[in-house]
Amino acid sequence: MNKLVVTAVGALLAAPAFAQQASDAETLAQRIDRLEAEIAYLKDNAKANRKEIAEADVALAKLPDIEKTSKAVDWASKIKLKGDFRYRHEQIEDELSSSLTNDRTRHRVRVRLGVEAKVNDTVKAVVQVATAGDDRDPRSTNQTLGEGSSRKGLGLDLAYADWSPLQGLNVQLGKVPYPWQRVGSYFWDGDLTWEGGAVKFTRGAFFGSAMGAWLSESGTGADASVFSGQLGIKTTFGDKIGFTGAVGYYDVGAVQNEITLTSTTPACVANNTFFGGAQGNRTELVNGCRRLRDDYNMIEALAQVDFKVGKLPLAVFANYIQNQEAADNDTGVSYGLTLGKAGDPRSWELSYVYQDVDQNAQFAQFVDSDFGGGITFSKGSVVKAAYAPAKNWTVNATYLMNERILAAAGATNGIWRDYDRLQLDLNYKF
Repeated sequence: MNKLVVTAVGALLAAPAFAQQASDAETLAQRIDRLEAEIAYLKDNAKANRKEIAEADVALAKLPDIEKTSKAVDWASKIKLKGDFRYRHEQIEDELSSSLTNDRTRHRVRVRLGVEAKVNDTVKAVVQVATAGDDRDPRSTNQTLGEGSSRKGLGLDLAYADWSPLQGLNVQLGKVPYPWQRVGSYFWDGDLTWEGGAVKFTRGAFFGSAMGAWLSESGTGADASVFSGQLGIKTTFGDKIGFTGAVGYYDVGAVQNEITLTSTTPACVANNTFFGGAQGNRTELVNGCRRLRDDYNMIEALAQVDFKVGKLPLAVFANYIQNQEAADNDTGVSYGLTLGKAGDPRSWELSYVYQDVDQNAQFAQFVDSDFGGGITFSKGSVVKAAYAPAKNWTVNATYLMNERILAAAGATNGIWRDYDRLQLDLNYKF
């Protein structure tokens, strides 16, 4: 009995200790579980961290390439390329006299490729090359085919810097394009580019330009040059009629009395302003050398009205030019119209131009090289048609029905002879 009591009392006394041990064991197990969970979490994070570190290492390794690509993209965004290719079939019927006709059929190509580079926010540089043309004629970039499969040359067609210090103001230096407004006449050849400097401005409806350019540079005499200025307005009446009008003045310096033809007997060396002679302008024989008789200071007026006939655009123009220094035959007139516009696929246009240029109305080195064969003392009509079968592709047909006088040296009149020219063109832009 006493033993049972003692045993019971001992058990009662030991119970709290056993309970504490059980509680401690349970707490330890929970801690172990928590630690194992934390270890597992750290292991997973370590894998993720290792992956992120590896990806970061790869990205760091690629940074130079990314930087190079970024610079290349930035450079490319500052460059614009443009160009065109034309294939032409041409037929010429030139009546030299009442009994002799000179016919010619030829195929020609023209290629132009230009680059425009943005220097900064106000300056850009433009460079364009083109086929040099037959005999490097400044009025033509056409290269005639059929020269024994010989290589065809390229020439520097445009090369200038364009600075725009203010909105609407441009200053250009180098071999520059036309700075003045033109219409559809043949007073100026479209292939001419000018060597000097030009300023252009637009302000609201008003525009203007000024240019100074060299025609020839001489170490022994005066440099032939041209200075121009034009003021005009371009506005709309209502929302359907557009109007453009301008007046220009062009002073050709140091060409009067200059030799126009090279000869050996007597020794005459032509001023390099004259390509192939006076091109119709009046000359005089002085000490055996053929020289240009007149000075050339031309005033020009132009006007064009644009509106629509139904859904088709219609442009009507008139152009007038007069040489203020010529002794005679000093006036040229031109007028015409264009219906439609060959631009979008399956679009078309038709145009007609009539022109009459006196012998000394314009400095003949500037007149269009196709109309009348590129001389003054010419008149007649031009009919054009164009169709765009697809984007950036047009098919053109041009028929020049002209008359011209091949005046004898020093003559102020002569017999009008027919000069007809048919051109069939395939034009591609890229």
